[in-house]
Amino acid sequence: MERELIAPLPGPVHEIDLGTHRLTYADLGSGEPVFFMHGGLMDHRSWGNQLPLADAFRMILPDTRGHGRSTGADLPATYAAFADDVVALMDRLDLPRAAVVGFSDGGCSALHLALRSPERLTGLVLIGTPHDMASYNSGVVEQMRAMTAEGLLGAAGPLLKELVARLREHMSDDQWAAYWQRVVKGLWLTEPDLPLSAFADLPVPTLILHGENELSVSRRSSEELAATIPDGTLLFVPGAGHAAAQENPAFVNDAILRFLRR
Repeated sequence: MERELIAPLPGPVHEIDLGTHRLTYADLGSGEPVFFMHGGLMDHRSWGNQLPLADAFRMILPDTRGHGRSTGADLPATYAAFADDVVALMDRLDLPRAAVVGFSDGGCSALHLALRSPERLTGLVLIGTPHDMASYNSGVVEQMRAMTAEGLLGAAGPLLKELVARLREHMSDDQWAAYWQRVVKGLWLTEPDLPLSAFADLPVPTLILHGENELSVSRRSSEELAATIPDGTLLFVPGAGHAAAQENPAFVNDAILRFLRR
């Protein structure tokens, strides 16, 4: 049996009813609360390599609606809606403020949250996160438009295959096909759509982590975003591509710890 590239998470998964759908989440560790918002094609278990941070923080890891065990696959799949769900979870947990760490899709949602409710955030960490469609490297959007599920998995490395396999544990073939149309062929081809100027007055301290081998989000975009946010910091993650938190967890975990404790 091959070794798992993502460490398993301990403990139970919790659930809240938001009326239109149910949101599931893990709640680990203790200390200042930090929400971890996962990327597309994965669920909250993708943060397993960040488990050492539970020694320093209370880690709250939701499954985005329509992902993992969360329901809501029939509801709008937008980054603003995903952000609203996290605010609702904060309210249910009686947490007026928290830090947020977001990767890719989760980072896009975190940007919406930061712009709409900056008073709720103590800090923001973005990993592999675009802010608009021009944030991608040349040709990436065209690749996403042409991509098929079979083609993606056929060319995927072990890490992506493991993440997708975990996501699909809770999906039938029909649900997977619907997910592909809703997220990959829907959301990914229309969002994010946040102009750089929107972040000029963002009052939230923000750390941007960009893999030095990132192929999706352009270096220029991360540099411009860090320069535009008044308290923005940019770090390049050695040896990592898009999934920097999974590929170089030691560096990413240390960067998150230092930033949120500064």
